[in-house]
Amino acid sequence: MMTTTHDNWALITGGSSGIGRALAFELAAHNFNVFLTGRNEADLAEVAAQCRQRFSVATAVHLADLSLMAETDGLVRTVIEKNLNLEILVNNAGFTVKGRFPQTDLVCELELLNVQLAAMLKLTKEVLPGMINRRRGRILNVGSVYSFVPVPFQSVYSACKSFILTFSAAIAEETKGTGVSVTVLCPGATRTQFRARAGFMQPSWLGESTAEQVARVAVDQTLRGKHLIVPGGINRTSVFLGRHLPAPLSARLMRFVNRMRGLNA
Repeated sequence: MMTTTHDNWALITGGSSGIGRALAFELAAHNFNVFLTGRNEADLAEVAAQCRQRFSVATAVHLADLSLMAETDGLVRTVIEKNLNLEILVNNAGFTVKGRFPQTDLVCELELLNVQLAAMLKLTKEVLPGMINRRRGRILNVGSVYSFVPVPFQSVYSACKSFILTFSAAIAEETKGTGVSVTVLCPGATRTQFRARAGFMQPSWLGESTAEQVARVAVDQTLRGKHLIVPGGINRTSVFLGRHLPAPLSARLMRFVNRMRGLNA
C-alpha cells in the first residue's frame, strides 16, 4: 500500500527487524515517508502499518533478497519506476557468517558480499546523482565497531564493515559542498534478532544498546550531517583502541572478546 502525504522519502534496506525496523520508526517520527525492503513480507507489512498508524506517513514495501543480484536489480528498477523524492537512503541490510574461514561456507560468504557491499553500491549509485542535482540528501551506511578491527571467526563480515567505513569516508569527501552528506553508523553490541541468529550470548557487561537507542542517535546525527556515529561510551573506547593498536594485537583482542560473547573461537 502507498499513499502520499508529502514528498520526502527514506529508503531503508533490512527494514523489517532490528536496527532497520527501529530506523524506520525513527524516520517516520521525523515525518519521512518510508520505503522498506527486506525478505520477510509479513514483518515488512507490519512495520509499514505501524509507521502509517503512529506517524501518519506514507509507506511502500518491496520484498527482496539482496543476496541475489537479480533481486537487487529489481529493487533498483522499482526505485526508478516509483520516481520517489528520496531524501534519505539507509543501507542497513546485513547478516554475518561465523567460524574458521577454511570451514565456513563460501556460498554464504559470497551472498554476504552481495548484501553488504553490492546492494549498497548499486543503490548508492542510483540515488546519489539525483540527490546531488537537488542539492540535498542524506546517505546512512550501517557499519559496525568491527569496521575498525580485524575480527577472527568473522573475517569476511568485519572486512565488509571496513569497506563500508572507507567507502563512506571517500564519497563523503567527494560530495562536500553538494548539499549531500554521507554518514556511517558503527554500533557495537545491540539487542536484536541479528545477534540471536548469529548465535551470540547476551552478556550485560558489554554495555549493549537497544535498537531504538541506536536508531534515535543515528537519525538525529545523520540529519545534522555528521559523518561518523559511534553510539555509547564503551563502543567509542573500542573504536579508539581499534584505531591505535597494531592489527595483530587488535585481532587477538577481538578473539578474546568474542569468546566471551559466546563464539566458538
